[in-house]
Amino acid sequence: GALLAVGACSGSTTSGVAPGDVASVAVSPSTSSVSVGGRVPLSAVVQDASGHALSGADVFWSVQNTSIATISDDGIVTGVAPGTTQVSANVAGKSGVGTVTIARGADPLPQGPVPVASVRISPSNPPAIGKNDNLALTASLTDASGKDIGPGRVVTWTSSDPSIASVTPKAGTYGATVKGNKEGAATITATSEGKSASVAITVKH
Repeated sequence: GALLAVGACSGSTTSGVAPGDVASVAVSPSTSSVSVGGRVPLSAVVQDASGHALSGADVFWSVQNTSIATISDDGIVTGVAPGTTQVSANVAGKSGVGTVTIARGADPLPQGPVPVASVRISPSNPPAIGKNDNLALTASLTDASGKDIGPGRVVTWTSSDPSIASVTPKAGTYGATVKGNKEGAATITATSEGKSASVAITVKH
C-alpha cells in the first residue's frame, strides 16, 4: 500500500488514527474566557463518520491572533492581551474552531458559558430491543444549579460493545439512535465536558 507522509512538529508521535477515519473535529468548550496571564485548557473532540469518538489522534493547535492569546501543544490557552480570537484544532486535515476571550486581569471576566455539571439520558431504564430494532435516546445537560443547558455543546456517545448495540448520534441534537445487532447486553454512555451518564441496553432475539 502507499505510504502517507504526515508533516508534524519535531517530537510528535505517530498518530494511531488513520486520516481517512476522521470525519469531524470540534473544540470543547467552543467558547471560553480567561484573564490576561491566565490559562484555560481546551480539548479536541475527534469523531469518525458514524459519530464515534476517536482517541490517540495527534492534534495540532493554532491561534488566529497570537498577540491576544497563545496555545500550547496540549491545548492550554494563555491570555496575552485583552480581546477575542479564534483557536483551531487540526487533526488529519479536518479542523474545529473555538473562540477565546481575554479580559484584563483587573476586570471581571466576561460571562462565558456555564460548565456542564451533570448529564442525564432518557429513557433512563430503556426497554429491551430486538435484533435490528432501533431505540432513540436523548441526553440532557444541566449546570450546577440544575438548569438545563441549551444546544451548542458537544455530546459524545459510546457503546461498551458495538457488536451488540451500536449508537449513532443525531446531528445537531443531543440525541442518538441505538441499534440492536445481536443478543446480549451493552452500556451506552453520553459524555459532555467530562461529565457522563450511562444506560444499560439489552438486545433480545
